[in-house]
Amino acid sequence: MNLAGLEIEQIEPRLRYKVGYEVGFACPDVDDLVQESLRRFVDACLSEKLRDPEAAGAFLNGICRNVILEYRRRLHRDGPMPEVEPDQPMKGLSHAGLFELREAIEAAMKQLAPRDAVVLRAFYIEERSVEQILEMTGLTLTNFRVVLCRAKEKFRRIYSSSVKSGGASGH
Repeated sequence: MNLAGLEIEQIEPRLRYKVGYEVGFACPDVDDLVQESLRRFVDACLSEKLRDPEAAGAFLNGICRNVILEYRRRLHRDGPMPEVEPDQPMKGLSHAGLFELREAIEAAMKQLAPRDAVVLRAFYIEERSVEQILEMTGLTLTNFRVVLCRAKEKFRRIYSSSVKSGGASGH
């Protein structure tokens, strides 16, 4: 098949190599990405979107690059959220220091939106399962992940600013 001066049979192995190089030759989606790139290229040629037939190779390369970027975005969007490693427990904290720490945490929790505080408390303090929290709050799994991530960030900002201003641990 000849489109815009390119023989698909000749260009497909090169395209396959390019996709394999970009996403990994062992990736199970290489063939799908090649076929999607070729499909979009054929559609563009048939709908006369290719302005310069001399630049057909560059046009196909751009289409392929876009398909690969969309694939990577979909992988990152649909993949599991990375967990933040918990801070190491403080050693040698006195009873007074522990009391001040608990007060600082409680003060920061009170500054959060109610839903954020409920999710953080249930997940980290009460150690409830995700399923229990979803049932309790009515959130979807995706919404829960977003709420948890944003609530952690808000808590960190509030807590960090209280520590810097001397609100916690007497600093």
